Amino acid sequence: MNKKKMISVLIVLVLVFSCREVANNTTEKSEEKDSSAQACLAPSDRNPNGASELAVLMREMEKQAEIWKGEIEKMEAALSPVPASFYGLKTAAVTKPSMKNENYNAFADDFIAFSDALVNVSPGERKDAFNSMVNGCMNCHTQMCP
Repeated sequence: MNKKKMISVLIVLVLVFSCREVANNTTEKSEEKDSSAQACLAPSDRNPNGASELAVLMREMEKQAEIWKGEIEKMEAALSPVPASFYGLKTAAVTKPSMKNENYNAFADDFIAFSDALVNVSPGERKDAFNSMVNGCMNCHTQMCP
Protein backbone atom coordinates (compact mmCIF):
# COMPACT_ATOMS: atom_id res chain seq x y z
CA MET A 1 0.00 0.00 0.00
CA ASN A 2 1.46 3.36 -0.92
CA LYS A 3 2.05 6.08 1.66
CA LYS A 4 -0.90 8.22 0.60
CA LYS A 5 -3.35 5.36 0.95
CA MET A 6 -1.83 4.30 4.27
CA ILE A 7 -2.15 7.81 5.68
CA SER A 8 -5.72 8.07 4.45
CA VAL A 9 -6.61 4.74 6.04
CA LEU A 10 -4.97 5.75 9.32
CA ILE A 11 -6.76 9.09 9.39
CA VAL A 12 -10.11 7.45 8.67
CA LEU A 13 -9.52 4.95 11.49
CA VAL A 14 -8.71 7.75 13.92
CA LEU A 15 -11.82 9.62 12.87
CA VAL A 16 -14.07 6.58 13.13
CA PHE A 17 -12.94 5.76 16.63
CA SER A 18 -12.42 9.32 17.91
CA CYS A 19 -16.05 10.00 18.76
CA ARG A 20 -17.19 6.43 19.47
CA GLU A 21 -17.09 7.05 23.24
CA VAL A 22 -19.31 10.09 22.87
CA ALA A 23 -21.93 8.06 21.05
CA ASN A 24 -21.88 5.48 23.85
CA ASN A 25 -22.11 8.16 26.53
CA THR A 26 -25.19 9.77 25.02
CA THR A 27 -27.23 6.64 25.75
CA GLU A 28 -26.19 6.60 29.40
CA LYS A 29 -28.18 8.54 32.01
CA SER A 30 -25.45 10.24 33.96
CA GLU A 31 -25.53 13.34 36.14
CA GLU A 32 -21.81 13.85 35.63
CA LYS A 33 -20.71 15.68 32.49
CA ASP A 34 -18.14 13.86 30.39
CA SER A 35 -15.35 16.28 29.49
CA SER A 36 -14.48 14.17 26.43
CA ALA A 37 -17.95 14.78 25.00
CA GLN A 38 -17.28 18.51 25.05
CA ALA A 39 -14.41 17.92 22.64
CA CYS A 40 -16.77 16.87 19.84
CA LEU A 41 -18.24 19.30 17.38
CA ALA A 42 -21.74 19.18 15.93
CA PRO A 43 -22.83 16.03 14.10
CA SER A 44 -22.77 16.09 10.32
CA ASP A 45 -23.57 13.73 7.47
CA ARG A 46 -19.95 12.56 7.45
CA ASN A 47 -19.74 12.22 11.26
CA PRO A 48 -23.16 11.53 12.76
CA ASN A 49 -21.60 11.37 16.25
CA GLY A 50 -19.69 14.61 15.81
CA ALA A 51 -15.99 15.14 15.23
CA SER A 52 -13.32 16.23 17.67
CA GLU A 53 -11.26 19.34 17.00
CA LEU A 54 -8.28 17.06 16.40
CA ALA A 55 -10.19 14.99 13.83
CA VAL A 56 -11.22 18.15 11.97
CA LEU A 57 -7.65 19.45 12.10
CA MET A 58 -6.28 16.16 10.76
CA ARG A 59 -8.65 16.38 7.81
CA GLU A 60 -7.33 19.87 7.15
CA MET A 61 -3.77 18.53 7.43
CA GLU A 62 -4.56 15.85 4.86
CA LYS A 63 -6.08 18.40 2.45
CA GLN A 64 -3.06 20.69 2.84
CA ALA A 65 -0.71 17.78 2.19
CA GLU A 66 -2.56 17.12 -1.07
CA ILE A 67 -2.20 20.80 -2.01
CA TRP A 68 1.53 20.71 -1.28
CA LYS A 69 1.91 17.49 -3.25
CA GLY A 70 0.26 19.12 -6.27
CA GLU A 71 2.42 22.21 -5.93
CA ILE A 72 5.55 20.05 -5.76
CA GLU A 73 4.50 18.07 -8.83
CA LYS A 74 3.85 21.32 -10.73
CA MET A 75 7.21 22.66 -9.54
CA GLU A 76 5.61 25.84 -8.20
CA ALA A 77 8.06 28.61 -7.32
CA ALA A 78 6.75 28.69 -3.75
CA LEU A 79 4.55 26.37 -1.72
CA SER A 80 1.44 27.47 0.13
CA PRO A 81 2.22 28.57 3.69
CA VAL A 82 1.60 26.35 6.68
CA PRO A 83 -1.98 27.04 7.83
CA ALA A 84 -2.11 28.81 11.19
CA SER A 85 -4.41 26.10 12.53
CA PHE A 86 -1.54 23.58 12.38
CA TYR A 87 0.15 25.40 15.25
CA GLY A 88 -2.84 24.46 17.43
CA LEU A 89 -2.18 20.76 16.99
CA LYS A 90 -0.98 20.34 20.57
CA THR A 91 -4.05 22.01 22.04
CA ALA A 92 -6.77 20.58 19.79
CA ALA A 93 -9.44 18.81 21.84
CA VAL A 94 -9.76 15.07 21.47
CA THR A 95 -12.73 12.88 22.28
CA LYS A 96 -10.79 10.72 24.71
CA PRO A 97 -8.13 12.47 26.81
CA SER A 98 -6.16 9.21 26.88
CA MET A 99 -5.37 9.79 23.20
CA LYS A 100 -2.88 12.44 24.26
CA ASN A 101 -0.15 10.64 26.15
CA GLU A 102 3.41 11.74 26.95
CA ASN A 103 4.47 11.16 23.33
CA TYR A 104 1.75 13.22 21.66
CA ASN A 105 3.39 16.64 21.99
CA ALA A 106 6.65 15.36 20.50
CA PHE A 107 4.80 14.02 17.46
CA ALA A 108 2.89 17.30 17.13
CA ASP A 109 6.13 19.28 17.33
CA ASP A 110 7.65 17.01 14.68
CA PHE A 111 4.72 17.55 12.31
CA ILE A 112 4.92 21.31 12.70
CA ALA A 113 8.69 21.22 12.15
CA PHE A 114 8.31 19.00 9.07
CA SER A 115 5.63 21.31 7.67
CA ASP A 116 7.71 24.42 8.28
CA ALA A 117 10.75 22.76 6.72
CA LEU A 118 8.75 21.68 3.67
CA VAL A 119 7.59 25.18 2.78
CA ASN A 120 11.08 26.63 3.34
CA VAL A 121 13.36 24.17 1.52
CA SER A 122 14.66 24.66 -1.99
CA PRO A 123 12.55 23.18 -4.79
CA GLY A 124 15.07 20.35 -5.26
CA GLU A 125 14.62 19.23 -1.65
CA ARG A 126 10.82 19.37 -1.53
CA LYS A 127 10.11 15.72 -2.34
CA ASP A 128 12.37 14.53 0.47
CA ALA A 129 10.87 17.09 2.87
CA PHE A 130 7.35 16.03 1.87
CA ASN A 131 8.20 12.36 2.40
CA SER A 132 9.66 13.19 5.82
CA MET A 133 6.41 14.91 6.76
CA VAL A 134 4.36 11.92 5.57
CA ASN A 135 6.63 9.53 7.48
CA GLY A 136 6.13 11.68 10.57
CA CYS A 137 2.37 11.29 10.18
CA MET A 138 2.71 7.54 9.80
CA ASN A 139 4.97 7.29 12.85
CA CYS A 140 2.52 9.24 14.97
CA HIS A 141 -0.46 7.16 13.86
CA THR A 142 1.47 3.94 14.41
CA GLN A 143 2.41 4.92 17.96
CA MET A 144 -0.62 6.92 19.10
CA CYS A 145 -3.50 4.94 17.63
CA PRO A 146 -2.32 1.50 16.53
